[in-house]
Amino acid sequence: MTALTFASSWAAAKAAKMAGPKAPGSKEIPEPQCAEPLAGLAFVFTGELSSFSREEAVELAKRFGGRVTGQPSSKTSFVILGDDAGPSKLAAIKKHNLKTLDEDEFLQLIATRNPGDAGMDDKTRKKKEKEQEAIRQGAKEMEKREKAALKEAKTDGTSTAKAVDTSTQLWTVRYAPRTLREICGNKGQVEKLLQWLQDWPNNVKSGFKKPGKTGMNVFRAVMVTGPPGIGKTTSAHLCAKLAGFTPIELNASDARSKKLVENSTNINNTSLDGWMGGGHKTNAVGVEITDKSCLIMDEVDGMSAGDRGGVGALNQLIKKTKIPIICIANDRQAQKLKPLMSTTFSLPFKKPDAQAVRSRILTIAYKEKMKVPANVVDQLVAGAQSDIRQVLNMLSTWRLSRATMDFDDSKELVKMNEKYAIMTPFNVTYKILGPYLFSPTSRETLGDKMELYFHDHSFVPLFIQENYLKTQPVRVRNLAGPEKDMKELEIMEKAASSISDADLVDGLIHGSQQHWSLMPLHSVLSTVRPASFIYGNCQQYGGSQAISFPQWLGQNSKRGKLTRQLNDVQVRMRLKVSGDKSEIRQSYIPALFPVVVKPLMDLGASAVDDVIDRMDDYYLSKEDWDTIVELGVNQNKDDFVLKKIPAATKTALTRKYNLREHPIPFHKAQDLGKVPKKIAAAEVPDLEEVFDVDDEVPEESAENNQEEDDDISKDRLIQISKPKKGKAAPAKAKGKT
Repeated sequence: MTALTFASSWAAAKAAKMAGPKAPGSKEIPEPQCAEPLAGLAFVFTGELSSFSREEAVELAKRFGGRVTGQPSSKTSFVILGDDAGPSKLAAIKKHNLKTLDEDEFLQLIATRNPGDAGMDDKTRKKKEKEQEAIRQGAKEMEKREKAALKEAKTDGTSTAKAVDTSTQLWTVRYAPRTLREICGNKGQVEKLLQWLQDWPNNVKSGFKKPGKTGMNVFRAVMVTGPPGIGKTTSAHLCAKLAGFTPIELNASDARSKKLVENSTNINNTSLDGWMGGGHKTNAVGVEITDKSCLIMDEVDGMSAGDRGGVGALNQLIKKTKIPIICIANDRQAQKLKPLMSTTFSLPFKKPDAQAVRSRILTIAYKEKMKVPANVVDQLVAGAQSDIRQVLNMLSTWRLSRATMDFDDSKELVKMNEKYAIMTPFNVTYKILGPYLFSPTSRETLGDKMELYFHDHSFVPLFIQENYLKTQPVRVRNLAGPEKDMKELEIMEKAASSISDADLVDGLIHGSQQHWSLMPLHSVLSTVRPASFIYGNCQQYGGSQAISFPQWLGQNSKRGKLTRQLNDVQVRMRLKVSGDKSEIRQSYIPALFPVVVKPLMDLGASAVDDVIDRMDDYYLSKEDWDTIVELGVNQNKDDFVLKKIPAATKTALTRKYNLREHPIPFHKAQDLGKVPKKIAAAEVPDLEEVFDVDDEVPEESAENNQEEDDDISKDRLIQISKPKKGKAAPAKAKGKT
């Protein structure tokens, strides 16, 4: 197969995939003989089916208990073949001698198969029995642990008996992991954290000089990062306890400002008795820190105005600490966490997959006497984006009214508790301009498409404007030659016209009246409507056609800077010229260029004195010379000009300009001398936690300020001539004795 043939076949396959099924909805879903007729089977889908889209077919297999994988293997039960099947999957089918089904046979399998105990093979039956036994044993272990805790509390005769009354606890608290075996996913990262804590005494003795196998032992703190609800805080607490430490947690509910971190920990970890602020107690009040304490700083990236300076103080604490510190955050790349990058070891946690979470959730459901199939749990985990906390909260809410849940119930529950992922403008742009959002089989409504705009309504329109011409539009994929070019120009014109209309609406939103009610209209005109014309294949990363950051932002920032600089040049030159800022830019700067820049390019350092004289004629400073160069265009463009001027010439210009005296047209107020000091303020109470204000610097007395104001030697506009040295007086004659 030639490269051209392969490219054309690949393009045809992509076009068929984007077109969707040929006859959507033409075949009905059969009634199965049992709840999970596909239980124990693994499927792979390839090609395009005639009546179901790929997403619908995959959901159908999962609904009836089947397992869907991406690539064929020896463990695959059936491969469902559609039109234009992938060549690599066809080769894998032949290699592993796999069974294949078409769409009709797949539907017939759903209608006729009844696995039951008799219909299952021995391997599948044993695996299922083993999973069910593990669920029962896990539930018994939970029950045994709760009874032991309740018995111990009653034996002590203390009020802690109420604390172990599990009937009133949230499921997230009641079923929080008690052992490392119960933590779902990230086993390797948890083991690293535990090993670091176990090695802590030796690391302290060695002065944190030996990195160890993992390289962690030179760090006094660890930064655990990852999405919420995946077990970061739980892992930190469990590892600390297993390593023999007493965990002390501080989170966003506690006062963690710079002053409190410095004063309460005293940077030497003496005690945490001072962890109080505004009368609100924290988790660590009255806890004395010893060498077996472990400080857990949760939600470090959530330190905001109330925790002002807290990250800096925490960084200083980490550099001196004698106890392990575990910092927990969602985003490792957050700007406020930059000080901690060099002082903490990064330990990223990933979202666990459904298989890692399934057994734990099924065990909890079994203990709560809920009947929840495995495919329903997978649906809940996928909908909650592997947030185990949210899955438990959904199940506990459902259990209040019902004890069973099927696949459709789980879909409805996920929709009600849908967790919106934070999408970057790059991801939003790729999704909007991609081939699927506006395809005939897309299920997204207009509201769903508008919702993408509101992920970041300031940046998304700019990203669309920057990248809308980089797609390969679906609307012209079946055309060729001049007809294709003409059609592509037409849809580009429609998209550009919509973006232009959106700019007018944006002017009303951010204008003097600020009509914020127009934002839904702006979302359609700036984002949804242009994409509906131009959507198609686009590259998310890499390549010349990849989605890129809006150049307008950089150009707008540069324009603002040059406008301010041009204004300074015009203000200085107005003593000799009568032009406004526009005339200075268009007429005077091109006229000045041959006399203040060109000589340095042609004559080098010998022209420095003449150039400075011309600059003094118009009261121009060295910074104004830089502005004139930067404003050059065409053959006078700054990059081209600066390459023509030798470095020695630039240095000579700067040195001679600084040595010479220059005419001064005016002085800014701050240049006339020291800024007058305020009257000394009275002692201010510490309100750092209440108001975002800085402490006033102590002032000197008013009398000293007056003396400084009267001292003309500190006025830059007045030069005091130094007294001339007089002739030495003749020596006195010695007296006679």
